[in-house]
Amino acid sequence: MSSVAGETSTRPPVATVQLRHNPVVLRGPEPEADLSPGSPAVGRLAAHYGDYLVRLENVDETAREALFRAAGMVGGRAHVDERLDNVVVLAATSQQIEALRSQFLAAPAAQGRIVEESAAAVRAFLQRTFDLDCGGQVVSLGASPQIMGILNCTPDSFYDGSRIHGDDAIARGVAMVQEGAAIIDVGGESTRPGSDEIDAETEAARIVPVIRGLRERVNIPISVDTTKAAVAAAAIEAGARMVNDISGLLYDAELGRIAADHGVAVVLMHMRGSSADMYDGAEYVDVVGEVAGELRHAVARATDAGVELERIVVDPGIGFAKRAEHSLVALRHTAAFRSLGRPLLIGPSRKSFIGAVLDLPAEERLEGTGAAVAAAVAGGAHILRVHDVGPMRRVAQVAAAIRDEGAGWIR
Repeated sequence: MSSVAGETSTRPPVATVQLRHNPVVLRGPEPEADLSPGSPAVGRLAAHYGDYLVRLENVDETAREALFRAAGMVGGRAHVDERLDNVVVLAATSQQIEALRSQFLAAPAAQGRIVEESAAAVRAFLQRTFDLDCGGQVVSLGASPQIMGILNCTPDSFYDGSRIHGDDAIARGVAMVQEGAAIIDVGGESTRPGSDEIDAETEAARIVPVIRGLRERVNIPISVDTTKAAVAAAAIEAGARMVNDISGLLYDAELGRIAADHGVAVVLMHMRGSSADMYDGAEYVDVVGEVAGELRHAVARATDAGVELERIVVDPGIGFAKRAEHSLVALRHTAAFRSLGRPLLIGPSRKSFIGAVLDLPAEERLEGTGAAVAAAVAGGAHILRVHDVGPMRRVAQVAAAIRDEGAGWIR
């Protein structure tokens, strides 16, 4: 591989939050391991000569013409996405992207930036491992998929089999750790479509005793699933070391500062609207590009609030402000969200898109969840948020073994 994907480049990577062209690697070759029991020569050739398809937006006419000419000169190609204004897809190998970078050294800065961002997106796409610091507890991500177990301390979550309270919730959390969970996510407010918001005092009262009880019994990071700064602060005081915000810091601006001040990890999920009206915003021309772009803004909100980039996880929000077809497309293109350069969480567990495919209620969606988890792992998801920890850990383990064999992922 050339220096686009390796460590030999002399040019610093472009920070995720500065990529104004929202570069997204829609697909591309994965680096092959040096020793593969399959066809190593074929694998290396594919990784070396295969095209990366990089989606770029906000490309004006002048820059587009320059990119088209330069791409043709180095053997690559560029295409206009006719569905959207100023969106271009660059098809080029890693060597051709390096050649483009050289060609644009003397170009106007705005044009050179397009190629630099393409290279940065490819580097992010190929990054495998992260050490996520959750308030002093480090979770290694990438060597194998990690499971986040769901504890819904609510009376109205969409899957009634997940509703649990008090000591029973603590016991279930302990059991999840024994089944292989690396993180426990505790929530006190239902965010199912159409649900109503509750006040911070009620939400905190449901989860703080559970978090405190878990903190005394388990030695893994506990996450609080909330959109409210006051609830997050109470949960962190009780022992939470991660904040999982479905709004991506849109609902409560103070939440980012709370997380930053306490040095905890933050999961930023993609969402439009509120739980009550999320489907009003479920209109997309390009699901993958639009979700990735909105997640970039969420990352910027977090870093502006003082959250360190190294503590941020992104989540494309399967099932949130997305109809079944949108969730299926986003899940199929899991790998594209690696372009954001942050660990990737996918939460498909028993959701309505599975029901739409199988015509089954939440209680009968275990196998469908397993299929979704396997697809997410194949795309490079680092964390799987699920209700059924033991079965899904086994699904993820086998899916990762298939993905990893000879494909350059580190076990």
